[in-house]
Amino acid sequence: MKKIFMLIVLLTAYSNIFAFLTQANWRWRNDDGSETTATWKEAQNTPFTQSTTGEIFRLRLEVYNNLTTSENMLDTLQYATSITGPWTNIDTLEGSNAFMISTSSAFVVQDEPTTAQLTGVALPFSAGKIMVDSAILRINLPTQQRTECEWVIKGTTNIAPNTTYFFRQWGAAANNLDIGMTYPSLTTAVVLPIKLNGFTVSRENNKVRVQWATASEQNNDRFDIQRSSDGSSWATIASVKGKGTSAVSNTYSIYDERPLSGNNYYVIKQFDLDGHFSLSEVKFTKMPKAKSIISVYPNPSRTAINFSIVNSGASNVEAVLTNVNGSIVHHEIFKTVPANANIKLNLLKKPAPGVYVLKLNADGLSESVKVVIE
Repeated sequence: MKKIFMLIVLLTAYSNIFAFLTQANWRWRNDDGSETTATWKEAQNTPFTQSTTGEIFRLRLEVYNNLTTSENMLDTLQYATSITGPWTNIDTLEGSNAFMISTSSAFVVQDEPTTAQLTGVALPFSAGKIMVDSAILRINLPTQQRTECEWVIKGTTNIAPNTTYFFRQWGAAANNLDIGMTYPSLTTAVVLPIKLNGFTVSRENNKVRVQWATASEQNNDRFDIQRSSDGSSWATIASVKGKGTSAVSNTYSIYDERPLSGNNYYVIKQFDLDGHFSLSEVKFTKMPKAKSIISVYPNPSRTAINFSIVNSGASNVEAVLTNVNGSIVHHEIFKTVPANANIKLNLLKKPAPGVYVLKLNADGLSESVKVVIE
């Protein structure tokens, strides 16, 4: 309560300053990439439909200073179910609010400077900030310049279905909106399929345990657990049957028996009985780099290049041989590679003498090794 009171005092003290600044363009995006690479949910100034609770997403907002002096911004993000309010501050604690500052992201960090990502007003750009684990934004906006701030937020278990929510920064009252602009908004689905009480990933020796719970379920068919090495390309590693419609809490867990060496990102994709789906937030863990499981011989080589996967078999193995410049010299896919089997690359011709890199990719396998051709 003390924290909220101090926030109100600070924002009230600065509201006369921010009242001269103008909120303009906005855009919703997914929390699936960096400040420059995260994908967009919809076109600029276009609402989106939120289909699940617990999903982390981001709101990019443009503010500009059309005054003759620079202005200090002390601001917070608010939401309401009507453009006339009442408006609620979005805090780092869930409480009874429908939205909260996410407090974490696998892709961006608190106070990370922003670059121009929106088609904005015709003013020079000044870097803003990304807000991940703080409800209070502090920046200085020079005269006759614009900035973009990005808020990383998520819907809580208190979010209401079939409801339109509007968003604004503290000083963005109606007369502070640029001409023709509207408040950022989103509409929740008629039915929010699942309410996640928790979603965690944890290392247990050489495995990863993925666990989640639902507060309730409605028409829930199944959960697909997906994994990625970069947070961009996803593959389903397990599928778990849901409880259909249930008013009680249910807990689920699976083990990723063959996690990737290094970064492992996980997301839960929940499917309704009618085929509609929704995504959870992204969770991350890092496995220690394992010793290479690829054996290449002879190395150096005068003729053929052979490889084997030590103590492990794999299917649909993609073998890519590149030179030191990254150009592909040979590409081949092996349907089945038994453990410790001697596999020969079907080279059309011997590569020129030099150093090359052989990379093998398959489900649960991503390994590279240097190869010397004499």
